[in-house]
Amino acid sequence: MLTALQLQQQRRRRALPSLRQQYHEYILQRIEGYKNSLTRRELLELGDAAATEMAATDGEQFLLTEVLLTDWVDRLIHRRLRLQPYSRWAKHFRALRQAQREPTHWGIDRRCPITRVLPRLEPGDTALVIGADSAPIAFLLAAYDVEVVFTGSDMTFVDQVESRVAEEALGHYCSTYVAPTGQVPLGLPERIQIIAIDTATLDAQTAGRRRQTLEGLMERTAPCGVHLILPSARALAPDAYLSHYGDWTREDAPPEKRRPAKSVGVLLGKPPQVSEVAPAPARSRDVPA
Repeated sequence: MLTALQLQQQRRRRALPSLRQQYHEYILQRIEGYKNSLTRRELLELGDAAATEMAATDGEQFLLTEVLLTDWVDRLIHRRLRLQPYSRWAKHFRALRQAQREPTHWGIDRRCPITRVLPRLEPGDTALVIGADSAPIAFLLAAYDVEVVFTGSDMTFVDQVESRVAEEALGHYCSTYVAPTGQVPLGLPERIQIIAIDTATLDAQTAGRRRQTLEGLMERTAPCGVHLILPSARALAPDAYLSHYGDWTREDAPPEKRRPAKSVGVLLGKPPQVSEVAPAPARSRDVPA
């Protein structure tokens, strides 16, 4: 998300990973996800099966090490999951990514304000997505090569998001964390281009804590960056939080002939630069005669 001002200050962006790098990341995440779904007993049985298979390999002698056993376990899981070879995966990948870049692929309403941000995205942009109802936004942004961090307070739901990320081959772009609302995980840059949060997450906080959270997120947002406030069931409408945003600009969609039954979200843009208050002139001190 570059403006003329950002072009002058732009840091060097990392190169996009190759298809083969993304394939290896996809395989790794699927295998790790499978391991995490097993009980300790099932993991031990899998290790025994791998050791038996290694011992039965004709014509080869192995020094059984933890690294070698882990590698053999991964091979077993690869076969169990019937993961595609690289050539077939690469052919399928481009069509998959094109589908993933459609908001409706993730159940996102086409009127959602995030659709107005998509043409402005560039590989290497960063996003922080907070709350269960914001998860589809994390998937969509990751499909556009945005570096996404998704946080939630429910470990079970965050695990589900992580599994979906792996299944959709988005693991290179989307990381997941269990974290308190408003806490920015380590590793994100000082300034973030996009922050999305749902109203259920905000409603769960006290008024003072909510203000503190939003002010902290606004501080971490890059100049000309955006905040997306998404609606949640049985929570205040996104418009209820506009008073927190002072000199930010609401980026409204073109008016529709029929007013939607409920809000699909609010998009707010941070000013290009925040004006600083000039320091008060120093008081002159009387010089003793």
